Amino acid sequence: SATATTRRGASSNYPGRRTGTNNRVHTPVEGSIRPPSSSDDGISRAQHLQSYLEDSTLQRSTRRVSSDDTTYDTVFQTTNGDTLILRVNVPLSSSFAAFCPAMTLAGVRVRHPWVDSSNRMRIIGYDPIQSEKNWKESGILLGDAVHAVVKHLQLNPPQVLEITDKGLQSIQTKQQQNGVNGNRIKTPPRTPFTNGTGSMSANRSRGGSSHDDAPPSYNVVAESTPAPQVTMPPIPDKYPQLEGLSRAELDNLLEDELEFMSLVHKLDVYDEIFCLGSSRLNENVRLAKENLERETKLKELRGEVKSLHRTLQSKMETFTQLEERQNAICAPPDKELTLRKLNKAKKEAFEESENLAETWVEDGGSIDDFCKEFLAKRKVHHVRAAKMEILKNSGGYGI
Repeated sequence: SATATTRRGASSNYPGRRTGTNNRVHTPVEGSIRPPSSSDDGISRAQHLQSYLEDSTLQRSTRRVSSDDTTYDTVFQTTNGDTLILRVNVPLSSSFAAFCPAMTLAGVRVRHPWVDSSNRMRIIGYDPIQSEKNWKESGILLGDAVHAVVKHLQLNPPQVLEITDKGLQSIQTKQQQNGVNGNRIKTPPRTPFTNGTGSMSANRSRGGSSHDDAPPSYNVVAESTPAPQVTMPPIPDKYPQLEGLSRAELDNLLEDELEFMSLVHKLDVYDEIFCLGSSRLNENVRLAKENLERETKLKELRGEVKSLHRTLQSKMETFTQLEERQNAICAPPDKELTLRKLNKAKKEAFEESENLAETWVEDGGSIDDFCKEFLAKRKVHHVRAAKMEILKNSGGYGI
């Protein structure tokens, strides 16, 4: 059929499945020589495939679309409701380590910073798969690489320009199919925060940036912020779409992920949940824009606070130095040091009076002037000697 969304017969086609004019699956372009058991980096091709096909998140949405094990499709849904297919090609070669996997978006034309629209919607923004050298040096498993790309495209949805695969078109949400005048609801792509360097585990272990102007880690904010209370629509007791199906048809529905998702997207309760999620997303976008509008002012205030903080630190250092000097000046003098200074000053006064007497004996002069000046200097000598005696006997500073 035109929708091609079910697997109820040998003639049913999987959305995005590459078929020729005779409805047979195309053989892969790469060679057919099996690789050795292990690669140069210690990870075999089988280990890469196992990490991808047995991933707890990707397993139910991943299936093989080639006659051999070179090409797989992973179906996922973005935060704006688009259902997309990530096609992963794992080349067969004499050494898997020499060839990095290729990833493309199948059955659509999109616009996104990570996608090369001129090269069959190939993923080029994720560093580990940009070249053979990057892939070999990254040392990550294929499952981690696919998980990283899918998560990024889910959180940063591409702008869907056209859906070229009818099967993929049939499983899009009702809101997108029934947009204004039949046009698709398009969401502009959001700029990614990272360039996709490293594996998922490496990105999670970093947790945040050490740069002063970087935003806080999402995990830190999520752990410290309580989850908002969201009123979810009630779960229906009956599903009219399932009442006419037989047991075998119900079993087939549970086994076929795409057919099951197609049914889910047609449920009214899903529409309500999707609208609720869209409203939350729009609210987040509004708040994010408000935060960006305040970014310049907040950076100016932050710079002003930093400047004031540096000024405060400089003044605190000056205050500490002045306080130390004040404490030294106001502290009681040392007794021994004071006695030594008084003794020195006493001797100086005595020498001055003796020099005055010798000068008068040699040169002569008025006896009245000599006596007046000599007694004044000798008095200073005796006062200082008396202070020394008092200080020695009293043990204090009451001089």
